[in-house]
Amino acid sequence: MLLRPFVVAAAWAAFCFTAQPHREQVSPEDPVLLSGIQADLASRRCDGVRIDAEHFRAFAARTQLNHADFFQKPRSVRLQAALDDLDGRMRSDRQAACAAIWVAYGPGSPLQLLRRG
Repeated sequence: MLLRPFVVAAAWAAFCFTAQPHREQVSPEDPVLLSGIQADLASRRCDGVRIDAEHFRAFAARTQLNHADFFQKPRSVRLQAALDDLDGRMRSDRQAACAAIWVAYGPGSPLQLLRRG
């Protein structure tokens, strides 16, 4: 009879171990977080590009997110994959990646999270 609980525990452990890699944590805030984090990354890696503090604060308030949401909380698998992809593009062709981010978040964009300076 002692064998049955062991078999159940082993089966449960096997299920959890094999199911974990297939599960993907998804957050409904991922697109919003991606925008803010991409803009921040551009401000750190692209020459002459800075966060537009006023627009960024308005964006964060509108989306009800704060500094911790953007930079301290765990990221979903999809969000981290998108950021890793951007990081790879920044390493391989920083000028093209910065130009694309500028178009997406510069003064002519709907969000206007970045400015020159």
